[in-house]
Amino acid sequence: MNSFFKILKTSKVLIPVFITSIFLGIFLYFYTPYTMEDGMIKNMVKHSTNDVKRLQLLREYYVSSVVKDIQKFAPNITFDYDHEGINGKLPFPTTVVHDLTTLYSNKTNVKFDLYSEYPFLNRKDRVLTPFQKKAIKMVEKSPDGIYYQKDFIDGKEVLRVAIADYMTQQACVDCHNHSSLKDWSEDKWKLGDKRGVLEIITPIDSELKDMNISRNKVVIAAITMMILLITYYSVILLRREKELTDKNEKLIDDFKDLFDDFDKYVIASRTDLKGNITYVSRRFCDISGYKKEELLGKNHKILRHKDMPKDIFKDMWQTISSHKTWIGDIKNRKKDGSFYWVKANISPLYHNDKHIGYVAIRYDISDKKKLNELNLSLQQKIDHEIDKSRKKDQQMLEQSRLAQMGEMISMIAHQWRQPLTAISSASAAISLKAKRNKLSPDLAVELSSKISQYSQHLSATIDDFREFFKSNKIKKETNFNNILNSVINIVNESIINKDIELIKEINCQRTFISYENELKQVILNLVKNAEDILLENDIKNPYIKIKAYNQDDKFILEISDNAGGVPEDIIDKIFDPYFSTKTKKDGTGLGLYMSKMIVEDHCEGELSVCNDANGAVFKIVIKSI
Repeated sequence: MNSFFKILKTSKVLIPVFITSIFLGIFLYFYTPYTMEDGMIKNMVKHSTNDVKRLQLLREYYVSSVVKDIQKFAPNITFDYDHEGINGKLPFPTTVVHDLTTLYSNKTNVKFDLYSEYPFLNRKDRVLTPFQKKAIKMVEKSPDGIYYQKDFIDGKEVLRVAIADYMTQQACVDCHNHSSLKDWSEDKWKLGDKRGVLEIITPIDSELKDMNISRNKVVIAAITMMILLITYYSVILLRREKELTDKNEKLIDDFKDLFDDFDKYVIASRTDLKGNITYVSRRFCDISGYKKEELLGKNHKILRHKDMPKDIFKDMWQTISSHKTWIGDIKNRKKDGSFYWVKANISPLYHNDKHIGYVAIRYDISDKKKLNELNLSLQQKIDHEIDKSRKKDQQMLEQSRLAQMGEMISMIAHQWRQPLTAISSASAAISLKAKRNKLSPDLAVELSSKISQYSQHLSATIDDFREFFKSNKIKKETNFNNILNSVINIVNESIINKDIELIKEINCQRTFISYENELKQVILNLVKNAEDILLENDIKNPYIKIKAYNQDDKFILEISDNAGGVPEDIIDKIFDPYFSTKTKKDGTGLGLYMSKMIVEDHCEGELSVCNDANGAVFKIVIKSI
C-alpha cells in the first residue's frame, strides 16, 4: 500500500487518471439519466407520431373509400356525430377518430385526445386546459407540427405529445366549410391548414424508475473499471523503468539499422557553401555510377546534364542561398554518359545556428518521366480519336435531321393537300359564277374569305415547321405542354388520317430550362416511330399515348403505344447507332441513337425504354435545375 501511494504521489500519469476517474464518475452519475431520459422521450415521441399517422391514414381511407362509396351507392345514408344505434347514419371521419381514440384510451394505459380552437357546435361547450391551449400555439410555431413536455396527471409522471392535424383531403375541407355544425365562414379552411391537435399521453414513471436503476448499474460498473485501471497502471509503472532502459538500448541499435537503410536506399548528399560534396549515400553512388572517393570534394556540377536549363540552377541557388528550401525535378548525368531523373529537395544545413552548407534528399523519378512521355503521346492519340468521334456524331446528327426533315416535308404535303383542294374549288367556283354572271357580292366575299382562311392555315403550317427546325442552341424556359402542342400541331393530321387514336394526359404545367427545339425533335421522332410500328404491325384500334407529369424535382414524359412492344432480344440495342427495327429497311438507325444523345448529352436528362402489357414505353426524364 505504501509503495502504491509513493507511486501515486510521484507519477505524472496516475494522478491525472485518478482525478479524471473521480470527475468521470460524478459526470456519469448525473449525465447518464439525462441522456437516457432524453433518448427515451425521443423514442416515445417517435412512437406517438407513428400512432397519429396510423389514425390519419385510417381517416384518409375512411374518407376516400367508405365515405365516397356511401355517397355514390347509398345516398340515403347520412353522416352524423350522433350515430350509435341509429339506422341510416354513419359517423363523420372526425367522429371515427374521436371514437377510436376513446376506445384506445379505455383499453390501454395510453390516452388519446383530439381538440381544436375551432370545435363544431356539438363540442362548443368543451373548455381547453392550459396545456391544450399551449399545445395549439406551439404546434403552430413548430416546423414539424410537434410539441411535447413532461407533466403530472393524477400524481403520475407522463409524457404529453401534441401533433398537428392537417387538412390533407379536399373532401375534409368541403365538409368543414359547409357543415351545419360549423361556427365559421364557408371559406375558412383550405388544403394544408392545421385543423387541430391530436395528443397522446403516455405514462413514464415506471420507465424513469428503470432508468435510474440502469444508471446505478452503469456508475457501479464505471467505478469498478476505474479501480481496475488504476491498479493496472500501478503495476505497469513498477516495470516501466526497466523497460525504458531496455528500449533505450534497442533504440540505439535501431538507429544504426535506420542509418544503414538510409544510406542504402535514399539518394542523399551534403555539400559545403560552394556546392562541393562532403557526403554521399551508398544509393547516390549506385544510381550515378561513381564511387564515393570519386565524388567527395568534387563540385555537384560533375553530375549536371547538358539538357538542363541554366535558369533552373540559377533559381535553385537563389532559393537555397536565401535560407529557403528548393524542390524540383533534375536530370543528372551518370558516369557512363547516360542519365537519370530525380525529384530533389535541397535545404540549408546549420550547426549551432551557423549556416555551414546544404543537404539534398532525392528519389528516382526516371520511370515516372518515361510514363509521362507515354501518357502525353497517348493523350494526343485520345484527343485525336475524340475529335473524330465528335465529327462522326455531328455527321450522324445531320443525317438524322435530314431524315426527319424528309418526313416533315411529307407531312407538309399531306397537310397542304386539303387546304389547296379547298382553295382550288373556291377559285373555280368564283370563276364559274363570274362567267355566268351569277357571282353575287356576298358569295364573292364568302369564297374570298375561305381562300384567305386556307392561305393563313398554309402560312401557319410553314411557320410551325420553320420554328421546329430553327437552330437555337440557347436554353430557354419551357414546359411539356408548350412542346407537345407544337409537336401535335405537326403530326395530328397524319395520325388522324391513319385512324390512330392520340391519347393525351398532360399533368405537368411547371416550367424547366432546356433546349426546346431539340426536345421537340426527339418527341416527334418517338411519335413517328410509334405511328410506323402501329401501321407495320396492322394493329386493330391503334393508339399513341402521351403522358406528362412531375415526380419530385423531375419532369417526366412517357410516349407509349399498343403495337406489342420491343422484342426482348433487341431492346438493349435499339439506342445503338445504325440499328434499325423497321422491316422495310427505310430506317437510318440513327433516330433513337441521336434522340438519346440529345436528351442525355445536350439536355442532361435520361431517355429509356421498357415494355408494358400493350407495347413499348419510351420515357424522357428532365431534371430540374
